[in-house]
Amino acid sequence: MNFTELRLKVRHFFRKNKKIILIVFIIWIAIFSVNMMLKNRKSEPQATTTADIHTSVIDSTASTPSSLQKPIEDLIEEYVGYCNEGNYQKAFNMLSEECRKYEFHDDVTEFMDHVLIRMPTPKKYSIQDYSNVKYGNKRLYIYEIKYTDDLLATGLTNSTYAYTSEMLTFYNSDDGLEMGAGNFIYYSDIKNISENEYLKIDVTHKVVNYSIETYEVKFTNRSNYTVVVADGEEANESILVLPNEVRNPSDIMNIVLAPNEERTLQIVYPKFADDGDISQSLVFSSVRVMENYSGVGDEVPEETIQSEIDNAIAKFSMEVSVAE
Repeated sequence: MNFTELRLKVRHFFRKNKKIILIVFIIWIAIFSVNMMLKNRKSEPQATTTADIHTSVIDSTASTPSSLQKPIEDLIEEYVGYCNEGNYQKAFNMLSEECRKYEFHDDVTEFMDHVLIRMPTPKKYSIQDYSNVKYGNKRLYIYEIKYTDDLLATGLTNSTYAYTSEMLTFYNSDDGLEMGAGNFIYYSDIKNISENEYLKIDVTHKVVNYSIETYEVKFTNRSNYTVVVADGEEANESILVLPNEVRNPSDIMNIVLAPNEERTLQIVYPKFADDGDISQSLVFSSVRVMENYSGVGDEVPEETIQSEIDNAIAKFSMEVSVAE
């Protein structure tokens, strides 16, 4: 075969198969382009995780001392075991006295309701040191417990992966290793008072849960007038003061005291136990001593409300320290 015949055959081949050749060429270009794009693409940053169940998720430099790791694991295993068995009294008895009293009001039925929300059926569980918190001279170890269905027992048919969770807190005391449930972190006596001739405010204690702080506050009206501490008419009537910000209560407060009335209230503020901020004080910034008080609401004309505020016998702010 001479050169001319070879050239004719090649030309004939390309003419006959030009559509196939074009398709192959386009596919090759597409593959080449995608490879180049993937090669030049910057890798996405990946969230860091810890494989160590006793290293804090919040602060990877903090971990539970090795001397406490096995005891904590054993307590969790025992606690979940009692809950799975429906032996709620034994699980309840494992909790610290403060947790039983201030989180569950010494009521095992209330504790049982808490458990059944998270564990309506027997569950498997996994644990992770979530955060470590310093309180006074104590170090508290907060673990997240995730409860999942036992798929080997329930079967995989029509099942979806889901979990519930709660925080369990551990700390060493004179009585040994203490445990708190229900996201309970700790209880703190405060017993600080602010008072004048009209009003006495006594902050007795606070209960710290993982995402809230609850203060028990006793208000005493010392006068023969109505004392309005909070009724939603003024801004920031009740605030929790932190180092660089303030927090309003989770719920709108209505604190109106009749002459010589005493009231004890639970005031809840949003605050994470491990945010690094230390609660400084409670401030009641718009206290009004009223000779006439018609209340607030759609049924009370705005001009009446404003007139009564303008003619208040006294207006003042009161602050109570809650620093530990």
